[in-house]
Amino acid sequence: MTKINHHVDELLLLDYHNGRLNAGQGLLVGTHVEMCSHCRSQLRLFDAIGAALLQHTPPVAMRTDALELALARIERPEEVAAPAVPVLPAYLQGIALPAGLRQTAFRKRYWAAPGVWMAHVDTPKDGKSLTYLMHVKGGMEMPVHDHEGLEMTLVLTGTFSDHNGVYQPGDCISCTEGDHHAPAIAAGEDCLCLIAALAPIAPKTLLGKLLKPFARI
Repeated sequence: MTKINHHVDELLLLDYHNGRLNAGQGLLVGTHVEMCSHCRSQLRLFDAIGAALLQHTPPVAMRTDALELALARIERPEEVAAPAVPVLPAYLQGIALPAGLRQTAFRKRYWAAPGVWMAHVDTPKDGKSLTYLMHVKGGMEMPVHDHEGLEMTLVLTGTFSDHNGVYQPGDCISCTEGDHHAPAIAAGEDCLCLIAALAPIAPKTLLGKLLKPFARI
């Protein structure tokens, strides 16, 4: 069911801490953590618990030649040029984005409908998963849709609401199969969200089904 506590689910946060999320989910959770002091404190708690467990772990005897074996396996890394920092696209210039997103490679934006544009994140392909920005003009309402897999939405700017509540910058909403909703954007300010979905959405209205090929989500 829909998570309405405005934070990343604790188990997902633990998976992020342990590096078990895919690239899109990791980007979204990392961006949320950058915006959320509560979740940053949760990560510090995970670090503290891990350190405490290590302190109480019985030592294991090593082979006498363990150091020599380890040193023998070390290869001198080749000098490589530092990766180029992606240039922020013109359509994102002037928007106050978290630092992590400003270092992210975005593809060319496209219009999914009047007042709605999308821009996919250049992440490795992982099954049916999708990671993208969605920008919606203030005052609009999205068609009712379901979800074919876990979808996380992080509000970056603006405000939207559904039957579960109101979501503001920094809030993270998780939806799964059976969560039908129709996000309504607050009037007066456009809304920009980062979305990481394990599968495409499932529109429930004729309009939504007609727009889906254009939205590519």
